[in-house]
Amino acid sequence: MFANPEPAPLDPPPAPFDGGWADGLDESQRAAWALTGWLARMAVPEAAPTAGRHWLLSRVSDGRGPLLRLTVGVLETLGVYESGEEVWLRVAGAPIVLAMEAGAADLEEWGRRGIDIQEDSTKTLAEEKLLLTCPDIDTALWLLRQPPVMAAARMLNAWVSAGPFPFESRYRPEVIGRAWRAAESLLGAAAPAAASGERGFDREYAGTAVPVDLPAQRSFDADAYRAGVSEHDRLCRALIDHLAAEGVRVGAGLNGVPVDLAWRDADGRQFIAEVKSVVGVNEVEQLRLGLGQVLEYRHRLAARGIVATPVLIVSRCTDRAWPAICGDNRLILPQGEGTPNWTADLRPEVVGVANTADGDVSSGRDNA
Repeated sequence: MFANPEPAPLDPPPAPFDGGWADGLDESQRAAWALTGWLARMAVPEAAPTAGRHWLLSRVSDGRGPLLRLTVGVLETLGVYESGEEVWLRVAGAPIVLAMEAGAADLEEWGRRGIDIQEDSTKTLAEEKLLLTCPDIDTALWLLRQPPVMAAARMLNAWVSAGPFPFESRYRPEVIGRAWRAAESLLGAAAPAAASGERGFDREYAGTAVPVDLPAQRSFDADAYRAGVSEHDRLCRALIDHLAAEGVRVGAGLNGVPVDLAWRDADGRQFIAEVKSVVGVNEVEQLRLGLGQVLEYRHRLAARGIVATPVLIVSRCTDRAWPAICGDNRLILPQGEGTPNWTADLRPEVVGVANTADGDVSSGRDNA
């Protein structure tokens, strides 16, 4: 379950399909069908030969509009509204809990993305699974691409696929065939690049939200957590407004990599930014975490042929070594203290620039 997952191949399919699977579907509907087929091909064991015998996909309406569901064994493990407004996912709890304990699951990031975590109330494996709810399809894809989450999805589907399957009469091969083919839009390497090419980002920045019920699996200061989420959003909007004044549009995500913010400047140069709130005494932790994240994102984008200038934005930076650290890594370091009044010089040739508390600018520039 923890091995790198390989999707079930397109051919042979479990049911016939034709090339016009997307006919009559809008963008949100196409994304919903693609996600449903993608998870079936990624997480259901021996998916092609067992369709209709161990699992099925169905299209129903529950009052909120058309809903695509993945049912494995006796359990519905995925629900995706065609409107794209909500995705829920049942997964095994153990991989998620272990990842939380090891620090491999960033619950603050989950909260910023509006992901809700609950113990699942259905009777099958009641004490062994979690219910994860995402506000949209992009968030669900981001979540499922986290290795512990995909491992948890595969584990639960493997468990229930080995049990009874009482729904043979509900099997509709045309639904599975359509979703099976739709998944190619997520598995094909060219699809994300085409979506994000000219704009320099995947989607509009939508802000952040604190879940009503904060996760109980990890002990933390709820007030500090909420303050951090608010500060993260403030910094994001400060940069968006700063660049909008220069005529530059800023969004989130790039080529499927979950960068906080991304944009192209007037000369067409690509930038990516990781935003870190500094609340209380977590300055060093946030700087280290942010540096690692944005360098990882730069590397992943470079592997896909995208050259991007990384930016690390923090609330404050009191350690004067950090501009030099960022300069050594060819990274821009703007920062804001109090109200968003910084005016960083966001040019690729200027790296490691940080505004100090008194307004002076210190620079760590790597001329190698």
